[in-house]
Amino acid sequence: MDFWDQPYYWLTKTVLRAIGHWPFQARRERIICRIILHFIYWIQVIPEVIVVVRHFDDADLVMETVSSFLIDIGAIANICTFIVYSDKIRNLLEEIKQNWKIFPKHNGLQLLHQYSQSGRTRSIVYSAYLWAAWSVFVSEPVHFRLVRLFIPSNKTLPMRFAIPVDYGPLDVEKHYYTILVVAAISIFAIVTLIIAADLLLFLYAHHACGLLAALGLAIENLPVDATSPRKATDDEYQYMKNCIVLHSRTIRFSDTVEEIFCWNFFMTIGLNMIVISMTAFQVVTNLNTLPRLFKTLVFAVASVMHLFIQCFMSQQIIDLSLAIEQSLMNAKWYHATRRTKQLMQFMMVRSHFPCQLTAGRMMLMSLDTFSSVIRTSVSYFMVFMDMQ
Repeated sequence: MDFWDQPYYWLTKTVLRAIGHWPFQARRERIICRIILHFIYWIQVIPEVIVVVRHFDDADLVMETVSSFLIDIGAIANICTFIVYSDKIRNLLEEIKQNWKIFPKHNGLQLLHQYSQSGRTRSIVYSAYLWAAWSVFVSEPVHFRLVRLFIPSNKTLPMRFAIPVDYGPLDVEKHYYTILVVAAISIFAIVTLIIAADLLLFLYAHHACGLLAALGLAIENLPVDATSPRKATDDEYQYMKNCIVLHSRTIRFSDTVEEIFCWNFFMTIGLNMIVISMTAFQVVTNLNTLPRLFKTLVFAVASVMHLFIQCFMSQQIIDLSLAIEQSLMNAKWYHATRRTKQLMQFMMVRSHFPCQLTAGRMMLMSLDTFSSVIRTSVSYFMVFMDMQ
């Protein structure tokens, strides 16, 4: 069985392969998937732009369209991340494969399994919610039409879509259901693009957390032997050298993850700040229309969740990298040799500077940042309410 087919990684591999950005898939398959993806993407985005241009004086319509269009921009930012950093993405995946061979079965390996399983569970829950949100979002325009099947009425229903679109000279009344299906497929592709980048982040972040947790356990189990000083001198010194090598390896891994995602995070914070405030405004304006209210609420929760998981995963990496210092203090350093203590002091100094992910190398991704973005979004929401 291929290493990436195991349950921890299967979902990430499948989603990335479907959009043509799995590093190990065949070149022909990758090109075909990308062509199909881009075709589906622009079929949705171009009509959204036309709506904004033609109906710029309709504030409510523009706001509804722009909030969705910003998500489209986030999706294309993910594509750019996959393309620009394809080599680094592949190298990190190769490194993950090698890291599973580092730890003994009962001295850290179980923690890699634990964090990988946690990543798998969170990936499934997160993906399931976003795809469920997609189904609610795209089905909203046909809710009243389904009701009409059981409760007939002479009232004419408007030809609405999940996201306002304008296909120019195309007869919307004649091709309404065809356009609905095409729009649903396009929105599904965009949602999947958002999910794909986050699944890759889940994979990397949980592996980094597993490495840091396993390293902390290994340090606490420093094999000192006070009864045999000469043997201890050789064994414990080499053991601590290996811990330092692993620490450096984990830091490099985290730094590469930060390099891959830093500008993606920058886009996420900027776009989500606006999207959250706009969707909150739409929730207030749609209080009298239950289906549209529910659709907007689902969209708002998805936007908040998308930002939260990125900040949360970064916070976990920060916390576990800072915990290395505590692990060094918990080790039996008082029985260690002088040379080993010097290595431990060196490692303790380095552990004062945590591994971290940033947005554009300007803003630390953390739970504090998440709360700041939410507060700013609320401020923008109040501005929109005053402008109404």
